[in-house]
Amino acid sequence: MNRLQPDYYDTFTCIAGDCPITCCQEWKISVDDDTARHWKKLAPPEDVEVQKKNLNAYTIRKDGERVIGLTPDHKCPFLSRNKLCKLVRAYGDTVLSATCQDFPREFLRFRTHEEASLMAACPAVVDLWQKLGTLTFPEPAQSDLSSERIRILFRLRSESIRLLEDSRQAQRPLEEALLELSYILQELNRADSPEDTRVTEYFAPASRTQLRRAMADIELPPLDTLEECNELLQDLAVNYRKEGLYPTYLDPVIARAEALSEGYDPVVLSGQWAGFQKDFTTWRPLLYAYLENELYSGLLLPGSHPDLETLLLHLEWISLTYAVIRHSLFLVWLGNREAPLSYEAVRNYLVILNRMTGYNEEDILEYLENSFEDPLWDWGYFALILGR
Repeated sequence: MNRLQPDYYDTFTCIAGDCPITCCQEWKISVDDDTARHWKKLAPPEDVEVQKKNLNAYTIRKDGERVIGLTPDHKCPFLSRNKLCKLVRAYGDTVLSATCQDFPREFLRFRTHEEASLMAACPAVVDLWQKLGTLTFPEPAQSDLSSERIRILFRLRSESIRLLEDSRQAQRPLEEALLELSYILQELNRADSPEDTRVTEYFAPASRTQLRRAMADIELPPLDTLEECNELLQDLAVNYRKEGLYPTYLDPVIARAEALSEGYDPVVLSGQWAGFQKDFTTWRPLLYAYLENELYSGLLLPGSHPDLETLLLHLEWISLTYAVIRHSLFLVWLGNREAPLSYEAVRNYLVILNRMTGYNEEDILEYLENSFEDPLWDWGYFALILGR
């Protein structure tokens, strides 16, 4: 099967013990069935602190899947003090589960081809994007796709990434690009069939210019955006805080979020938000790269019957994740007495929030259904959480 991958893919290298946020701590590490069977035959390395009869004895069932049971301080039991894997030292890389071998690589297996990309949940990936600035994403040949419907969906993904790239080159705010994209996809979804001519019309530069002018006349009160994002962040963090996960990153921002929920001076907060936005533009190239990668890897997923409505649901999740990352960094900025954001802060919250929102498709739909009256948002809600 033909594999496609972005231009940056082969330049990634795991930094192992130098990683500032190891992937062997504070999240689920899945163990596939083949690995579990193999682990039943292997004894743990002698330097594993708690000795059990075999490697499989260190796994548990959680949320319907087999995972490595973490230690009381939420670390993999096979993680050494220097953040290297004791299993690899004892048995080599092949002993690891598919999750450990693949991460942060991500593979989408469509009927006609496979696509590989890298996840933002790894700090070394974010470092790579920061260094490169501009990313290039391949697309399958239209003639290779299995149906007209699938061909249109892949074209919509290409046009969506191109819209963000055009906005990046024009130095427009990310929020403006996401609002344009959400409006276009919603309008196409309302049509009986998003044919090529209609796609061309909606993504045409003249149509987008007209759309931006119309959006510029819409009032988007910044304090409404702050209040909504403040609630979203707290809601997403509830279960992680109950389990004691990511306290270094979540505790300080949630404390400020809770204080903000209790009340604020509108004039002061409006001024602070304006000041933050000026500082935040420094990181616009990196965040554009991040979002373009998210559109490539998360907008269109393999499935029996993908459709435009599914693309919109995926765009909602990408937009929600971006909104809570931005809000977290605003709270960090406030906590640092409005000092400029460091690259480390931006990278770390990109990683942590993407680990927190890295649900599978079923879990994302369940969250949207449980959290919103209609999982398919109207454009006004995109505008509320993204603002300008």
